[in-house]
Amino acid sequence: MKTLMRTTLLISVAFATVCMSPSVSQWIQIRTAYRTALTNNNHLSIFESACKTYSQTDPLAKAYYATALALRARASISPPNKLSLANQAESLLNAAATAQPQNLEIKFLRYTFEYGTPSMLNMKKNMAQDKPLAIKFAKSPSPIKDIAIAFLKDCDQLTESEKNALR
Repeated sequence: MKTLMRTTLLISVAFATVCMSPSVSQWIQIRTAYRTALTNNNHLSIFESACKTYSQTDPLAKAYYATALALRARASISPPNKLSLANQAESLLNAAATAQPQNLEIKFLRYTFEYGTPSMLNMKKNMAQDKPLAIKFAKSPSPIKDIAIAFLKDCDQLTESEKNALR
């Protein structure tokens, strides 16, 4: 009886997790909102809400939600608000990277966040380990490959050789 109850519980949890992961069309919506929010602060709320629902159950959605918070921090004019949002973003990105340590997209998002933070905030702790993974992500098929390549080509942390190898 205990085994049946445990099995039922595990199946229920697995089913709930699958149901709370974004569908293919929702991933398209999240990545499209990300693409727009990068250059349009008026789109931040749309981007944030597109991924917030799934951020509790899906590590990649959590990383995108963290990125939405980071973009909100960048747009804020209030230093305490900037710092609070940056701290939240850092925590969520690290949690996402811990949950899926081999996910190149999460590593790319964390790399871009850390690259953009001022050194005095001490939030650049993973850049060295994430850099080769961010480069690998930019060389892999992805709906945001163009964003990754453009970012890394402008990044002063890459050598000319590393930049030239991006295609």
